[in-house]
Amino acid sequence: MFKKINIQFLISYFGLIPYAVIFLDKYYFYIIKEEVLFNFIIYYSLIISVFIGSINWNLKQYPPAHIVVYGFLPSLFSVIIILLNLYNTNVLIIFILIILLLLTQLFFDYIILFSNESNKMAFYFLRLPLTILITIFLLLILL
Repeated sequence: MFKKINIQFLISYFGLIPYAVIFLDKYYFYIIKEEVLFNFIIYYSLIISVFIGSINWNLKQYPPAHIVVYGFLPSLFSVIIILLNLYNTNVLIIFILIILLLLTQLFFDYIILFSNESNKMAFYFLRLPLTILITIFLLLILL
């Protein structure tokens, strides 16, 4: 009667819950201090970016070097953003950098990982909509 639900897709969409909670708090509940709210969203977004990058390693015995480097780059950029945040860089700049990181990662994921795949379902139903939704939440939280 029901199609089989892909549990990985479902859990991935659950990752949007913290963004929704922060959004609701910022505009309706006012419980969380704005500094804590921004720091949480920054670090949570970086965790997502690093997680996406680490998925690309594929853990083969001898993966191509470009895949290893590509999987490592989100970690490197995340460290840079963390340092910027620790040195009290403007939140607007940090959010823009995170959005650029996520959108660049999305673009290169398609080019490097999905362009040669015959089944692009994971890209079109998971990767693309989640990145767009995260970007929208980041912009709404920032405003």
